[in-house]
Formats: sequence, structure tokens, C-alpha cells
Amino acid sequence: MEISRRAALQGLSWWAGVAAVAPPALWAAEVRRVSSVQGVGVPAGTVRLLYNENPLGPSPLALKAASEALDGCNRYPMATVFSLLEGICALHGLSLASPGSAADLGALFEAFEASSVLLGAGSSEILQAVALAWGLDGGEFVEASPGYGAVGSAAQSMLGERVRRVAVPLTPEYRHDVEAMAGAVTPRTRVVVITNPNNPTGTALTLAEITRLADRLDPKTLLVVDEAYIDFAESPGVMSAMGLAASRPNVLVTRTFSKIHGLAGLRLGYAVASQPVRERLRPYLLNMLGVNTAVVAAAAASLADADYLMRSRQVAVAARTQLLAKLPEFGLKPVPGDAPFVWAKVQGDCGPLVQKLARADVLIAGGQRWQLPGYVRISTGLPAEMDMLFATLGAKA
Repeated sequence: MEISRRAALQGLSWWAGVAAVAPPALWAAEVRRVSSVQGVGVPAGTVRLLYNENPLGPSPLALKAASEALDGCNRYPMATVFSLLEGICALHGLSLASPGSAADLGALFEAFEASSVLLGAGSSEILQAVALAWGLDGGEFVEASPGYGAVGSAAQSMLGERVRRVAVPLTPEYRHDVEAMAGAVTPRTRVVVITNPNNPTGTALTLAEITRLADRLDPKTLLVVDEAYIDFAESPGVMSAMGLAASRPNVLVTRTFSKIHGLAGLRLGYAVASQPVRERLRPYLLNMLGVNTAVVAAAAASLADADYLMRSRQVAVAARTQLLAKLPEFGLKPVPGDAPFVWAKVQGDCGPLVQKLARADVLIAGGQRWQLPGYVRISTGLPAEMDMLFATLGAKA
């Protein structure tokens, strides 16, 4: 894994040389024959810029830790889960009571439940639990549109007409409209959801804007802030809302190990919230017993791998910068954002463009999934993957 990553990151001079002498179609053909174009975790020749996955693959330390942990996978990982919890709490400055002894499972569970953290199979499990816990008695879920929509869609699919989704359009700058979302809240509103940065547009709210929204909500209304992509944000004032989750009774912030940590396939996420919110969610989560031995070890090692996390962020930010600069050359209008992907307006329907790229095994997301066929979402990749994308965009259909 490390060799493939190094080859991809150090091959920039080769790509520059090819770009200088080869027309786009030939360039694409040549790039396709080079092994380093193969993305980590996908078949050779495939450039998957579709699901906002981390193109680096996991931290080498995480892979080593996960492999070594498998020797003990016949045992439940309670003690190692608590060690991971210590790392999460240290990251966010959260207090955590010591269980005294890792051998005392009862004390481990008590200390875990007293912490501000909930675990899930990705943040998706936690968001689905929110849908159930706050939707069983009916009510409204306020979300941005287009947006991730995980809470509202889960509530509606599981609970049907008992719940109503209230979709609030984004601003003309493709950002959450905080004023409109606050204005959409009624006595029947159960949950207001912010995805920060937003998916699919990549735009982000400042912490001050999120705080203003939180200030306007009734304490009985839950504010969910999904921070799957916050580690990639660079805009001034855009920062985590973990402080709100730790200090207010009605704010829940979710994080995932799928993105900056590159562990999407192992499934681990977490949330920080007040004790009343955690108690309301517990019946719908396996929590400490719902995570597996390998992902616990991998996540703890990844948290400690500062070098990997820095490179993971750098690769995404560099590719995002490149997308924003180069997509206009191909008739696309990208939206400036803070995520490891770029939302871009196309000329007409995106279908022909998505299909053209797919024929060359370059996979991006068409806007149809958000009922916006005039847009595409392109994830960030390694330099060779970005080169392949641009070469294919420039090639004749």
C-alpha cells in the first residue's frame, strides 16, 4: 500500500512530461496503461471519484494495527474500545472518567456510558438512530436541499407519514440558509440538521452561524451537525461545533473515520452529545458492542498518525484546488467549497458527461441523485487520478 502511494505522489514529473507532448486522447490512453493510476482499493484502470472516499487508503499504522488485532478477534474488544474512546476524548478536549482497571468490564461500561461519546457503524448508524428516537412520535425534520438528507430520509422510510421532511433551499451561494432554516421551525419540529461542509455542494457554515441557529432553537428541538468533512475545511471561521455539543443539551455532533482516516470499509463513526440526548439514543445503538476488533485498532492507530492525517488533508486540498482551477477549461462552473469533492454546474444535462467519463472508467456522481441533473459532484483523488480525469474531460467523445 505504501509503495503504491509513494509512486502516485512522486510521479508528478512524469505526468507533466506526458501533458507537454501528448494530445488529450493519447494522454488518456497512456495514463490508462500506467499502474500508478490504479486507485487504492479499486480495480486497475479505475478512477473512482464517486463516493468521496479517501484516495490514499488507510494509514499504514492503522493497517498494521488492524492486522495484529485479528489474532484476538475471538474476544470482545471492550478494553480496546475504551482505549479508542480515550483517544477521541483527548482529540476534542472531553473529560473521561477512568474505569480503574481494564479487566473490570462493569467499570468499563460505566465509564463508557458516562462519557460524552456514542459509537456507531459509521456516523450513518447514529443518524439513523436520531431518525427513530426523535421521529417515533411524529413531527418535522428540517434539512437543507440539496443536502445529505440522511436523517430525514431515514425517518420517512422507517416511519412513513408520521414524519414530514421540510427541505429548505440553499442560498444562491449554495450554502445552508440559516435564517430560512430557523424560520422553518414550528412547534412540530423535532430535528434540524446541518451538514458541515455540506454534501453535495461542499460549502460550509462558520461556527458563529451555527451558534446563531442553535440560539434560536427550543431546547426540545435537536440540532444535529454532521461533520464528516470538517477536517478538510480551510475557510475562515469554519470549525467544529464540538464545543456546542459538549455544552448544550440539544446539540449532537457526528464524526466519521470514513473520510480523513480512510476507513470507510471498516465502518466506524461517533457522536458527542449531552447525557439526555445520549440516553434517548442508546436503545437504538449497539454502541460499545457494535464495533469490531479490527476497526477499533485501526481507528486508534490512525488517530495517533499525525503524518498520515496531514498527508490525507494535503492530497484532498491540492486536488480540490486543482479542480476549482481547471474545471472551467472544460465548460464546468465549480462551486468553491471546503470538502474533499467539488460541486460543479455543467452545460445542459450532466448525463452525457458522466457517461463519457464512465466509458473510460472515470466515475463521478451525476446530479440526478439530488434531482439536479445540471450538476456533477467530483471527489478528490491522487495526482495521477486527477490527470486521468482532466485527460478524459479533454478527449473527444
